Amino acid sequence: MSALRFTSPFVFAASIPALYYLIGPAAPFLTVVALLIALIGAELIARREQGPEPQGPLFRALPNLYVPMQLAVIAWAVVVVRHSDALGFAALALPVGVTTGVFGVLAAHELVHGHNRAERLLGLLMLTGMSYRHFRVAHIFGHHRYAATARDPASARLGEGFYAFLPRTVFAQFADAWSFETQRTHGRLLANRIARDVAVLLTLYLAIAIVLGARSAVFFAVQSAIGIVVLELFNYIAHYGLARRPREPFTAAHSWNSSNALANALIFNMGRHSWHHARPAASFESLRYVATAPELPAGYAGSILLALVPPLWRRVMDPAVQNLHTPPGNAPA
Repeated sequence: MSALRFTSPFVFAASIPALYYLIGPAAPFLTVVALLIALIGAELIARREQGPEPQGPLFRALPNLYVPMQLAVIAWAVVVVRHSDALGFAALALPVGVTTGVFGVLAAHELVHGHNRAERLLGLLMLTGMSYRHFRVAHIFGHHRYAATARDPASARLGEGFYAFLPRTVFAQFADAWSFETQRTHGRLLANRIARDVAVLLTLYLAIAIVLGARSAVFFAVQSAIGIVVLELFNYIAHYGLARRPREPFTAAHSWNSSNALANALIFNMGRHSWHHARPAASFESLRYVATAPELPAGYAGSILLALVPPLWRRVMDPAVQNLHTPPGNAPA
């Protein structure tokens, strides 16, 4: 029954249409408020956890079940937003985008890393729901190879603010994925997965616009953009300022972690990020706490909020990075 602790994402996703119908079109904003309270509150009341969860098929079923639910919420919102005013549009776009960028991406991330072809396809469908299909190529064949090096566009450099990182990483990840596919297919466009991704997304947007109208197509783009920003906030804080040489092995010290037990139950254990990099195909419930890995000072949610205010982020994180490289006994007084 311990798998039940990872079911909170389903509650947050279901709350969006529930709040819409029970309270009113502006009420889904409360989903984002509740999520922030849950994630930040977890950091205050729960402990770090050092062991893996018991493993079993029920754990693996959770991301497989979550993706259809998130896609259903996106599809529902794309339909009902046709009749919303500006406030209703925003009240749907924000929580749908945030839940997509948090839970949808984490579920998709889990699935695209797997060896099961059906699961990888389901993960790709989730990435389609946020207009970011190339992520599975850029992440697996780029980020996991080059993380924490200057070669990786998904690793933030020391002193780089999030608003500078965001356009750099978005365009560079796409370019990296395109370059990888061009080399893999020897320039055969029809075999290029990124070329197919572009064609699929263009077709999807056109279909939404024709069937439901331009307002729904714009909504789909806006919630996708919010989801992408949330995803890249995760990327930004995960390796900020941690540098390794191109040939240096990736170690636990090259990834920021957030090992709070309760918070990790909300994010499919992704706070155990160092273990994930060591074993990318390992299922989320088996990710372990690594005592030697650097810990984010404010957990994932608090760190994301800090990252949105670059001066505050640098005031907290730059000294934290420096302390990692200061030998014991030589720390500043």
